[in-house]
Amino acid sequence: MSGALTPETLEHLLGDPADPANPFGYAAAVAHDEANTAPERLYEVLRDAGFHLNYLPQQWGGAFRSFDRSLTLVRAAARRDVRIMPGTMFGIIAATCLQLHGTTEQQERVARILREGGAVAFALTEADHGSDLLAGQVRLDADGLLQGEKWLVGNGLRAQAVYVVARTGPRGPGAFTSFLLDLTDGSLDADDLTRRPAPWTTGMRGIDLATLRFDALAVPWDAQVGKEGEGLDVALRAQQAVRLMSMAGSLGIADTALRLTLGFTAERRFGRTALSATPYAARESATACAALLAADAVALSAARGVHVVPEAFSVWARPPSTWSPRPPRNCCATAAPCWPPARCCANRPRGTGCSRSCNATRPWSA
Repeated sequence: MSGALTPETLEHLLGDPADPANPFGYAAAVAHDEANTAPERLYEVLRDAGFHLNYLPQQWGGAFRSFDRSLTLVRAAARRDVRIMPGTMFGIIAATCLQLHGTTEQQERVARILREGGAVAFALTEADHGSDLLAGQVRLDADGLLQGEKWLVGNGLRAQAVYVVARTGPRGPGAFTSFLLDLTDGSLDADDLTRRPAPWTTGMRGIDLATLRFDALAVPWDAQVGKEGEGLDVALRAQQAVRLMSMAGSLGIADTALRLTLGFTAERRFGRTALSATPYAARESATACAALLAADAVALSAARGVHVVPEAFSVWARPPSTWSPRPPRNCCATAAPCWPPARCCANRPRGTGCSRSCNATRPWSA
């Protein structure tokens, strides 16, 4: 079905998002968020429909045709629950890295896992260093033993394989090499790899983020991906594709937020006048619509441009992914009295969101 999957067929498959009884609707998304649980049934339905194949190249058995097509499809699904991206597409980073410098055998192994709906984790960052990638301390020593700890590894708990960027040299960007660890073939000692859930996040909750600890894990000689010293360079290049696809999630969220806002202002009355007809609400709603149209144009231009001028993509891919997630100032001020979120979240316990009281996120109870 993946080859015929379109935003329209996806909407039909998942049903009315405003129906509180729909397990794939807005009410279900908020319930999962409040319970810090993953929408596993949604993931299962999307995988059965072949949704996860839309970022895999056709030579890998996938259904990827172009970035703009995949971006539009992911955007449609993210309007319901943005967690569909980490739930079904976290493997895009490792897959892109393997396409850039993996052997044919490594590519076939990863393609098989991802085609079947499995997960390949990408382990790059460390808790003590964050975005300071050159300070990474996870190391593969001269005896082939992997030592250290990676954190916030997407799908790290359920992954069948892990793409790890580890230090193999003393300093500089050339001091890092990539390794593909297959967790299913019995070649690794499970006692030397510990997987545990990462701390809860305040954004997307209920997603598989893990901390991976390597305690002198013996790495097979054929696990190295590409040349020694090119791991960090390839990882950073691969993340350009991730930035591009992440815009789909941001736009999907904005679509839903704007739709709920406009619905709220159309139904709510200010005296005898619909809120949408008041000057302030009309101006703010129009500004939000214009900003979303601008973000849409920028995102689609970037998605199409990667096929036209790929050599320049690293320069102009970053602005869309940086700008698209930012809503215009006060764009949802008319949706609920608790916007911006900081106003209603300031006194909440750390690790909880504002979805419990925001009317804008609960159209079914209005």
